[in-house]
Amino acid sequence: MNLIDYVEWRGDLPFKKSAFCDVDALVLCQLSYLNFDGLLSSDFDKKISLTELWTCFKASSDFEKRSDLGALISKETVRLLEVCAQSARFGKIYASGYVSKIDLQNEEQFSALAFFESTFNSNPFVAFRGTDDTIVGWKEDFNLAIEEAVPAQRDALAYLEGAAKKTRGKILVGGHSKGGNLSVYASAFCAPAFQKRIDRVFNFDGPGFRQEIIEDARLKKILPLLHSYYPKLSIVGMLFRRAGEYSVVDSCVQGLMQHEAFNWLLGPRGFKTLEGFEAASDFFHKTFNEWLEGISKEKRALVIETLFNVITAGGAKTNSELGKDWFKQALAIVKAASELDKETRDEIIKLIQHLFDVAAKNISEEKRLPGQARQ
Repeated sequence: MNLIDYVEWRGDLPFKKSAFCDVDALVLCQLSYLNFDGLLSSDFDKKISLTELWTCFKASSDFEKRSDLGALISKETVRLLEVCAQSARFGKIYASGYVSKIDLQNEEQFSALAFFESTFNSNPFVAFRGTDDTIVGWKEDFNLAIEEAVPAQRDALAYLEGAAKKTRGKILVGGHSKGGNLSVYASAFCAPAFQKRIDRVFNFDGPGFRQEIIEDARLKKILPLLHSYYPKLSIVGMLFRRAGEYSVVDSCVQGLMQHEAFNWLLGPRGFKTLEGFEAASDFFHKTFNEWLEGISKEKRALVIETLFNVITAGGAKTNSELGKDWFKQALAIVKAASELDKETRDEIIKLIQHLFDVAAKNISEEKRLPGQARQ
């Protein structure tokens, strides 16, 4: 059973009969990927129900364009909005406070909206969009390794505090992918008066944080509220250090597409969970973070800048554009890589060799027999 099956199965039960659960949170977080430009107001007082929102969405003159979420976001998200709109459980959920921005200069991709059970400004669910099809969005994810706070984190904090000022009652916060990271960050670092109102924080396979943030007392304070879920093979969620307890969710697919929420398996009582991650996920988490923490901030920046300069050498701004004319893009990427100055190229080679050395060390450790002493 996936998210759409869940809504069709549980859709006849309003929240008064069956309380809001973690799967409901993932449904709302997935809806945050949709393009609601011109359909939803940024004003928290101007709400429309999901039933009304679907009517506006499907009647929009650019429906096909809106429905194309790029190479990495499932087109089933449109269908999810439709089944939610037609259900008793979600149809009368109201949405407002929609913001969406892409800032190439500041390397930011950010979007958020709020959901309410009624037209009153009470008990909001604040949903932060994850990384979308834009390359700048992925660049911002990697910038987490070098910046104290990336622009999307600062905007998420401002958005959450703004939503808290405009509403009352308990606050739920959530997001998938980068949206999960934004949810944790904003909840941890918002003003104490607002933080007291936060009831639960949902992180669905979001990247983690550098060690200094993990150790921050403000982050530790919200850990009892944090509900984190990762697929059995997680890559995005293995970037940097995880915060708090978590659950591992089974998937209907193998490989990297387990990050896609529609591929997570659900049971009659929620997510179908497992005892732990696949070995490849644990290996990546350990190796990547050991390597990252073993190099300076300046060298991290060099790797990230070089990588994305090479990737975008052909002019692509989205992952979809990279895939549409792959041969042309590949030629541009190869050309850009070959034209790196000798100093940069040599430094990158050293850093890549260091990564392989860390990986080889971890492979060697995994091959040791149980009880064998570590060197």
